[in-house]
Amino acid sequence: MSTLKAKTRNKIELLCRGIRVDESEPYYREIVPEKYAEGCKSRAGVAGSGKSFLIEGEEACNIGVLQPYLSESPYEFKIIDNQGWILKDGGKVTRATLREPQWLNTPLRDKIQLHGKDSMATALSNYCTYKQQGQGCKFCIIDVGKDVVFQKPTEIARSIETIEKKPGLRTCIDIEDKYNPDLQSKDLLRRSTIIKPRDININAGKLPDESRLYEDSISQIRKVSKLPIFIEIGPVSKDKIERLHSVGTDAMSFNLEVYLGSARKEVIPGKARENKPEDYFKAMRTATDILGDNQVSSWILIGLEPPDSTIEGMQKIAETGAIPLPKPFRPLYGADFEKHKPPTVEDAGKIYTEWLDIIRECGLNPSKALAGCVRCGACFPIKELMKYGI
Repeated sequence: MSTLKAKTRNKIELLCRGIRVDESEPYYREIVPEKYAEGCKSRAGVAGSGKSFLIEGEEACNIGVLQPYLSESPYEFKIIDNQGWILKDGGKVTRATLREPQWLNTPLRDKIQLHGKDSMATALSNYCTYKQQGQGCKFCIIDVGKDVVFQKPTEIARSIETIEKKPGLRTCIDIEDKYNPDLQSKDLLRRSTIIKPRDININAGKLPDESRLYEDSISQIRKVSKLPIFIEIGPVSKDKIERLHSVGTDAMSFNLEVYLGSARKEVIPGKARENKPEDYFKAMRTATDILGDNQVSSWILIGLEPPDSTIEGMQKIAETGAIPLPKPFRPLYGADFEKHKPPTVEDAGKIYTEWLDIIRECGLNPSKALAGCVRCGACFPIKELMKYGI
């Protein structure tokens, strides 16, 4: 395997296996929270339950840090001689750092999170109709916490405006610098980085009248920000897609999750009851016509159905003009699938090899995505696959 292809393999392994941090390290709690964030900030085992490490100063990788299976992971993050490293079985694999902006230390974090290295993200609510009906997706913990939260569109927009206008809120200090006793405050400031947000990610569970709720938030954001906007939403009609586009939506994702019929009924009972896969494919085709090439996508999870079914699902997604986003399933404490094992690295590698062929055959170009999970790439080895292969 070439050195460059090894970067792809490393990211796949980290996505599948997660990372440990020694509890005795002073930075342990900065990386591993005591519990999942409440009030819309945790969801389906991706951004809400991991940390986006910057690998070799280049791409972000959202690595699981609070999952039931991490004691089995060979990977560990450690600061050695004032440098952040990811280790495998005690040996250095790659340089890595954690770089989080100052706004996450303020009340603004309740409205806006950071996805990857430069995406502002918000969830409209932690309410989900399917969860309320006892038919929620079994990998998801969007409803974690005691309180039901519905974000106000004006407050979301005001928070985004504040973050964009105040560079100090976007200032980041690499974690190894924070814990370097030889650096003074002036040194930390000199070595700091200011994030320049590239897009806005809006998501939610299944909501009543969800199109209107998205429209209201997007309309308010558009009054204060020109950043491209991406949304994750269930299948909706052509007129609603056109309306969402007209108020400012640049990219959309209709998340299929799993493709095989029996798996859909088991894993995502509410979604499977309400919409067949063809409903998703129809929405993808329609949205591609409206938003343009490479602006529509769909998550499909690795490890919750046979690999061949995931590959077939990716093919069906790509044939609509949408970009399939295969993400290794990540079990979470408190989820129905808490004890379900994550996929093997071998199965994930097989799926990503097929993904690359499918993308090329269907003429898709993820690098042209304006916003969203495709552009971010922290939860999928998209950029590595496109740059280095597998």
